[in-house]
Amino acid sequence: MNYSSKSNGQDAILNRNPTAGIFASYFVWSLGTGAQSLARPLFAFMVSGQIFFAPLIASTNALARTIAGPITGLLADRIGRKPMVIIGTILRAGSSFIEIFVDSFLPFVILEFIGQLGVSMWVTSSSVLIADVSNENNRGRMVASRTMSMRVGMILGPIIAGALATIDLRYVFAFNGITKSVTLLMVIFMIAETRPESARQRTAKDSAKRGIDFSFFKTRAFFALTVVTFGLSMMSQGVFMSIFPVHLQEVIGATENQIGIIVTLAGALTLAVAFPNGMFIDKFGRKKSLVPGLLMLGIVALGIAYTNTYFAMLFVVGFYGIAEGLVMGSSQAYAMDLAPEDRRGEFLGVWAVFQNSGALIAPLLIGGVYAILGSKEAFILVAAWLFISALLMAFYGPETGVKKRNKQTSDT
Repeated sequence: MNYSSKSNGQDAILNRNPTAGIFASYFVWSLGTGAQSLARPLFAFMVSGQIFFAPLIASTNALARTIAGPITGLLADRIGRKPMVIIGTILRAGSSFIEIFVDSFLPFVILEFIGQLGVSMWVTSSSVLIADVSNENNRGRMVASRTMSMRVGMILGPIIAGALATIDLRYVFAFNGITKSVTLLMVIFMIAETRPESARQRTAKDSAKRGIDFSFFKTRAFFALTVVTFGLSMMSQGVFMSIFPVHLQEVIGATENQIGIIVTLAGALTLAVAFPNGMFIDKFGRKKSLVPGLLMLGIVALGIAYTNTYFAMLFVVGFYGIAEGLVMGSSQAYAMDLAPEDRRGEFLGVWAVFQNSGALIAPLLIGGVYAILGSKEAFILVAAWLFISALLMAFYGPETGVKKRNKQTSDT
């Protein structure tokens, strides 16, 4: 992988440790994000008095990320990864600090929308950065390390937020702003530009008016990836993070403490599985983990539909945590593998549209089916989509990583 001479001067990241700055920044970023995720719905309810406004702000945030994703990817190829990471971090830090002084819903949702534009810029451009500094031989472990850094932050963040909220809920916004400011300093001083020379040369030749080249999205592999991506959003955003807590209360009669235990169990198992799975997919290929993980998630959806006791649900959710650990890193590494080096930002930016649109549409879709037809029908729909996704990936998605490496080895 060839970087520009400017990037070579900084050894792509830092000479001392090529990845320490990346993973440290992910951890600090996720501390504030985890805290904000707890405070956001509580504050929306506090200033509006209506429960409806909590999921509404989640949908508007997903809309912001959907809009910003492809634009960020395009600009990351044109002006570089680091500038987009910096701009995104500034937007999220600034909006968080201003939220301290908000006392009504409208300015809060506007500031969150602006902040989520920044979040999308950070997530998309930093994902492109990870793809730049990794290759198909180690990308699974790199993505897994990022997942672990983020998961630890997302676990600790709500704990810190809970403590701050006992004093004043607005302190959580200050904490998020501080973590994003620290992240900004880490990006400036610990992370260098990683844009490959091939992308630099291509954008130098292209017209300034040139838009996204959609030719490499018209493939069976990308179609399979988009179906899989939306299915994962249905399960994580539409079920586990939206409907599932309410389902536990209505069907099983679970308490808030029991719901917290279940959510923590899933997160802990996902964290435990992430790095071993990264090693596995680097050695054997992405599909070897992704397809079984999708099938497992489909079984989990059926398990949720037909389980009516708390202890049985613990087993189902444990199965979910393991499956989530398999598919999360595998799908991300797979998308990075498919992205051409000279248009990596464009590719991952467009892929982010399907990730974020899933987060926007899936809660509304599954919630509507749940309310109109019933809980079993909603979860069976998710299971069917996941099973179809597994079949599409198995038959239409080419394996990445291991086959290419084996071919290179045989050629030498």
